Amino acid sequence: MDAYAGFEPSVGEIRALRSFRIGRSGGLHPLFSDAAWREGTNSAVCLREHPVWHDAPDPDCTCGFYAYGSEEATAEYPHGRHVLAVVACWGRVVAGTRGLRAERCRIEALWLSDAVPPDLVDLVRARYPGVALYTDRGRMLTEHPLTPLDCYDATAGGALRRRWLAVVALLAAVLGALPAGWLGGRTSAELVWGSLAALFLVIGVTRGWRGRDVTAYRQRLLSLAVVLWMLAPFAGVLGLFLLRLPLLELAAFLALQRWQLHHGARTFPAEVG
Repeated sequence: MDAYAGFEPSVGEIRALRSFRIGRSGGLHPLFSDAAWREGTNSAVCLREHPVWHDAPDPDCTCGFYAYGSEEATAEYPHGRHVLAVVACWGRVVAGTRGLRAERCRIEALWLSDAVPPDLVDLVRARYPGVALYTDRGRMLTEHPLTPLDCYDATAGGALRRRWLAVVALLAAVLGALPAGWLGGRTSAELVWGSLAALFLVIGVTRGWRGRDVTAYRQRLLSLAVVLWMLAPFAGVLGLFLLRLPLLELAAFLALQRWQLHHGARTFPAEVG
């Protein structure tokens, strides 16, 4: 089952968690959109071009309002360390192992850390007078408990299972960077490199084909990147420059992007627009 797609529960309102950015006027903005949420009902629509229009969320699309099913899942984005909301979700709801995608959401409660300036907290309170505001995260979750769904992965090893591919990919990249002599000679090294390339090629082509799960896309791209990394030595110096150098540049870009995400999570008010 995917992280945010798997089955469609036929229940009433579902409580889940969302993180937001806070704009200069106190508006709560999604992490990747500049449209602030309103107090009360917020309705999702699919903005992608499709041959046939569909309601959001659709099981075969990535549309809908995303929400986390547990506190553990909020660690995916650093914004949750400072701004976290309990949202009520209803309408069309598609749930997975880490959370859900919903058609309609309402902000029910909001926790703000001490990093949020007091004047900005006052603006948020004025803009969302009907939302319960908390300075104690635990108290918010106690008074507004999340709705448990059977599809959520709440086991202690859930995070490790989700990161297994990244761990194996890192080990493979290290093996691919070792001198051939360290692996028993050129022939043995090529056998190791070729086997790992074949393994990750299989993983890459079997992930992300359904087009609805962001995690699957990431795993597929990571797998294909490892394939290129492992095949580079077979092309000699040319392969190192045409394959590994761009991959290293991409890794540096992603690391910088991640740093900017952490920096943005500590910036109040957020840069919106």
